[in-house]
Amino acid sequence: MHKLTSHLFALLFVCYAYSQNTVNVSSHPSWIDYQEYNPSPEIEEAEISQGALTLLADYQTNVHEQEVYYRLVTKITDNVGVQNASNINAVYDPLYQKLTFHAINIIRDGKEINKLNPNDFQVIRRELNAENYLYDGTLSAMLNLSDVRNGDIIDLSYTIKGFNPIHKGKFSDSFVLNDYVPVGKINVSINTKSTLNYKLYNTTQEPKISKENGYQHYNWTVETPERFPYEENIPSWKIVMPTVILSDYSSWEEVVNWATPIYKTSEPSSKVLKTKVSEISSAHATEGEKIKAILDFVQNDIRYLGLEYGIGGYKPHSPNQVFEQRYGDCKDKSLLMVQMLKEINVNAYPMLLSTSMKGTITTMPPSPAFFDHCVVKVIDKNDRELYYDPTISNQGGTYKNTHFPNYKYGLVVKEKNIGFDTITSHSNNKVTTLEEFIIHEINGGATLNVTTTYTDVEADQLREYFKNNSESSIVKDYENYYANYYSKVKMVKEPSVTDNLLKNEFQVKESYTIDSIWQPMQSKKGYIAIEFLPASLRDILYIPNMENRTNEMSLPYPVSREHKTTIKLPRAWSVEKDSDLVSNDILYYDYSVDYSKKKKEIYLKSYLKIQKPSVKPDEFDTYNKALKELDDSFGYSIFIPKGSSGSQNENYFLTFSKVVFVFGLIIVLIFFLIWMFSKKKKTSV
Repeated sequence: MHKLTSHLFALLFVCYAYSQNTVNVSSHPSWIDYQEYNPSPEIEEAEISQGALTLLADYQTNVHEQEVYYRLVTKITDNVGVQNASNINAVYDPLYQKLTFHAINIIRDGKEINKLNPNDFQVIRRELNAENYLYDGTLSAMLNLSDVRNGDIIDLSYTIKGFNPIHKGKFSDSFVLNDYVPVGKINVSINTKSTLNYKLYNTTQEPKISKENGYQHYNWTVETPERFPYEENIPSWKIVMPTVILSDYSSWEEVVNWATPIYKTSEPSSKVLKTKVSEISSAHATEGEKIKAILDFVQNDIRYLGLEYGIGGYKPHSPNQVFEQRYGDCKDKSLLMVQMLKEINVNAYPMLLSTSMKGTITTMPPSPAFFDHCVVKVIDKNDRELYYDPTISNQGGTYKNTHFPNYKYGLVVKEKNIGFDTITSHSNNKVTTLEEFIIHEINGGATLNVTTTYTDVEADQLREYFKNNSESSIVKDYENYYANYYSKVKMVKEPSVTDNLLKNEFQVKESYTIDSIWQPMQSKKGYIAIEFLPASLRDILYIPNMENRTNEMSLPYPVSREHKTTIKLPRAWSVEKDSDLVSNDILYYDYSVDYSKKKKEIYLKSYLKIQKPSVKPDEFDTYNKALKELDDSFGYSIFIPKGSSGSQNENYFLTFSKVVFVFGLIIVLIFFLIWMFSKKKKTSV
C-alpha cells in the first residue's frame, strides 16, 4: 500500500505541475553578480551562423540556497535568426524544482520592451528520451515571443531552485568556456560555503576566488573566446573544449559511501522471486549455467523502462517490485540480478559507469552525477571477476564469454571500495563474410551465394535484428544492400539462419541472382566490367573529411572483418597472384589474390582489424598513409571489350590498378589485340 500511495502521489504531483499554464515571476535574486556585456563585440560577421550571436551566457549557482541562475543575451544579426531566438524554453523537474523568470526584454534602438507576461507561457511535458523508454518527468516552460525583428537584442533570465534531494545538498557540475559558434562573453560563478574540488581541462584559467559572509565565490569569465573548430568523430570520452568540472565530493570512496545505502536492499526476496530463482537453479547444474540463466531472465523477461522522476534518476526500485512489474531501468535490472544471484550464494554487486566518458571518468572530480549507467559485477567460486550488462537483450555465449561492452572503468557499489575496476573487453567482434560469384557467361548474369558469420556483439545485434523484423522486411533490407553494388539483384529465397548460442555465433546464408553483373566502364569507353568490393570492411573504416585535424579521432574498437570472395569463371584465364600487407599500431590489413587454373576460380581475401580505439593527432600521418596503401589494393575488377565472346582462344589477364595493352605484329599484317584485365581498380575506401 505504501508503494502504491507513493506512486500515486508522484503521479498527482506531476499532473498538477503539468496543469499549470503560468510560471512564477520575481525580481533578480539578491545574491547574483549582475554581468555587463558588450552589444557589439569584436567578432567577424562572417563567423556568425544561423543569424544570431550570443552576447552573454551567464551561469551562476548558489549552492547553499540550491538555486541556479541563467541569463542569456542574444543579438539577431539576420532575419533567419528570428525563428530560433524567438522561442524561449526553460526545463525543470516539478518534483523538486521551482522555476522563476526575472526578465524577458527586447532591446530595440536602445529602448527596452518588456515581454515577460506569465500568462503567455505554455508548460508542457517534454520526454525527449521516450523513444529510448526513459521518462524523466521534466516540464518545459515555453514562450513564443511576438514582434521580434532583425537587429533586436533579447535579454532573458530565470532561476531554477532545488537540487535533487538524493544528493543531500551536495553539488557538482561542469561548464564549457567556449562554443562552436562565436560568443561575446561567458560567465560562470559558484557561491558555496564549502571548498570545491575542481579541475580544468584545455584551459589554464584559474578561478577568481573570494570570500565574503561565510561564502566562497568561484568565478570564471571569458570574453570573445576564439571559436572552437568543429571536427567529426571526436571520441566521446575526450574533453576537448576549455572546460571546468566542479564537485563537493572529495574522493570516489565518498561516492561509494553515498551509493551503498541507496542500492542496499531493505527487504528480503519475496516468495514469488525466491520461487523463480529456485526454478532456474534446479534447471541448471553448474554455477556458471545458473549465472547465465539469471542474466538471460533479467535481460529478456524484464523489459527496459525507466521512470526517472525525482530521485528515481538515481535510486533503484526494490527487486521485488521490479520482478513483480516486470520492467525497470539499468539500476533496477542490475539490482534485481544482484539479488537473484545472492539467493544462490553468488557474490554480485551493482557497478556505476559512464558509457560516454569511459576512462576519462577516473580523471574527473568525484561525483555520482557523472555516471549514466549501472551494470553488474559477479565473482564466481573461483574468484573470477565477470561483468554483465542486464539492459542488453538476447545475448549468446556462456557465462564466461558473454559480450560486455568496452566501458573501460566501473565503480563497484561495495562497502570500503575506494576506486575503479579496470574492465578489459575480450570480444573481437569479428564478422566473416564468404562470397561466391558464379559467372555464367561473358556479358551475362551471375549467381551470388553469401555466408556471413557474426561473433560477440555483432552476433547479439543480428540476433536482435532478426527477432524484431518481419521476414519480408529482412528480405528487402538484404536485397537493397546488394542493389547498391549490382543492378537487377533478386534474392532466391529468404536468408537462412544458424544461431550457435554457446559460441555466440550467428550465421546468415543468402543466395541471389544478378541479371546484369557486367556494367559499362566509366573510365574506358567500349568496355564492360565486374567490380568486386569487400563491402563488409567499409563499415569500420573512417576517412577524415579534412586533412589537417587538431583533435583525436575515434575508431570502432574492438572490431575486425574478414571478407573472402570466390569468383568462378566461365573459362580458364591468366591471372597473376598478388598480396598486400599494411600493419601499424592503428590497423592491420592483409590482402591476397590466388588463382586455380584447374578449377577456373579466383580467390580474394581481405582482412582488416582496428587495433586501437582512436587516432591521436601525431598519428594522423601514419593513419592516412595506411589508408592510401590500403586503397591501392582495395577492390578487384575484371573488364573486357563490349561484345567480346570470351572464346577459349582469347587470352585474358587480370592486373591490379592499371591496364596493360600488348600489341603484336604478325606477318600476315593482322594485329591481334591482347586484352589484359585489371586485377584491381583504385577506389576510395
